[in-house]
Amino acid sequence: MSRRTSPKLMALWIAVFSGLFYAAPAVAQSNNPDAHSTLAEHREPWTLAQAIDHAQRENLSVAQSELTVDLVGLEVSDAKGARLPSFNANASHGYNWGQRVDPFTNTFASERIRSNSIGLGSSLNLYAGRSAQLNVDRSEEALWGAAQDLETTRNQISMSVANAFLGVLFGQDQLAITRGNVASTEEQVERVLQLVNAGAAAEGDLLDIRAQLAGDKSGVIAAQGALELARLGLAQVLRLSGPASDNISVARPDLSTLGGLRALPQREKLLTSALSEFPEIKAAESAVRTSEIDLALAKASAQPSLSASWSYGTGFSGAAMEGVGELVWSEPFPIGYVESTLDPVLSAAQSYNEYSVRPFSDQFQENLNQSVFFSLYIPIFNGHRTQNNIRRAEISIDRSALALESAQQVLTQSIERAHSDATNARETWLASEDAHNAAQRAFEYAELRYEQGASNQVDYTQARTRRDNALMEALRAQYDMIFKMAMLDYYAGGDIRLQR
Repeated sequence: MSRRTSPKLMALWIAVFSGLFYAAPAVAQSNNPDAHSTLAEHREPWTLAQAIDHAQRENLSVAQSELTVDLVGLEVSDAKGARLPSFNANASHGYNWGQRVDPFTNTFASERIRSNSIGLGSSLNLYAGRSAQLNVDRSEEALWGAAQDLETTRNQISMSVANAFLGVLFGQDQLAITRGNVASTEEQVERVLQLVNAGAAAEGDLLDIRAQLAGDKSGVIAAQGALELARLGLAQVLRLSGPASDNISVARPDLSTLGGLRALPQREKLLTSALSEFPEIKAAESAVRTSEIDLALAKASAQPSLSASWSYGTGFSGAAMEGVGELVWSEPFPIGYVESTLDPVLSAAQSYNEYSVRPFSDQFQENLNQSVFFSLYIPIFNGHRTQNNIRRAEISIDRSALALESAQQVLTQSIERAHSDATNARETWLASEDAHNAAQRAFEYAELRYEQGASNQVDYTQARTRRDNALMEALRAQYDMIFKMAMLDYYAGGDIRLQR
């Protein structure tokens, strides 16, 4: 016999499950514009593994987390590079107006002077309280934490896809049941019509069964709408649009062996595994270690620091002149006296009747210079900033420790609830299967009596309603158990899957 479900009950279950599965967070966003044109050609049904893999590749949150990992990786490179000496070159070309001391001639120059310089320089931090190594440690810890956040995001996407995938499977089952109801009721309409034409049944029986058929067809329409809504939800999670969204279909896994009787993993083992392996916990532990490194950095800032620097360069100045042409001697002039005789000591100054700027190459060769400096910095008092930074780091350690404890508590509660839910779901599914089988046998007996004229339409309808209730409860319990068993596999560290 075909399975049938009353239209009102069908509409209620459709509304409940549509809300349950369609409410899966549609967080998947595409970060690859070319993927949509490729997916438009996708005609094969999606398996759960394919859907999860695609969503994790195309999701914007995952892409952002991956970029965060890349950025933090650059911070690691920066921190390691800071321990190396710097080496740079410099060059300048400029003009000066007004009175100033020329740096190359050490004389006053008041006219417009052109100057050039070129040089090399290097510096190295010799000691800074291990802050360089601590910065490397901190950046590497941040990279580890960012990787755990990325894994957490991927896990959340996987759960969203699994939820939406189950929604499509449930919608397909709903539609198959409602179509079976229509086919079965159409057979009943034909049989009752023949009985009415033969005078063996009342006209009212035919009207009742035709009303039932109309309700069954309404149930098909509602089920089709719910399935389309579930397919849309999955398409949005996968970030499909256009033909790829319109043609989306799923590959139905083998649910004949649901594993409902398999032993559930022990709750204590789940807790032990999850509390040591879950990325949410690892990220919280990383935050604690980062805070501890921040405290060491704050303390290192109170220690002396020593650095060294070296420079090598030369330059050119338009104020550097040299004489050209004829040498001219000035008139003698006294520059002093002989102490014993008081006779004047005379001298004469030489000059040239013409001057020109010293050649560029000569000046660069003559002005070569280099220097080496060592700098020691000793912090003594800086407005309590050092002590306040140390105190802030200590408070940050306490906060991150509380955040870790909170994450452990939330995960523990989630696992305990999931284990209890899975246990109850399995027992509910087994009980609902027994109830459905009993209701199905009772309906078949009532249907036989109705066809033989031994019962009326009311008895037949009541038996069918009881069968429909049991069928819907069994179907709901089946998918509820599938999802909750998948949650246990997830907490156990396995992949999210529907088959056992």
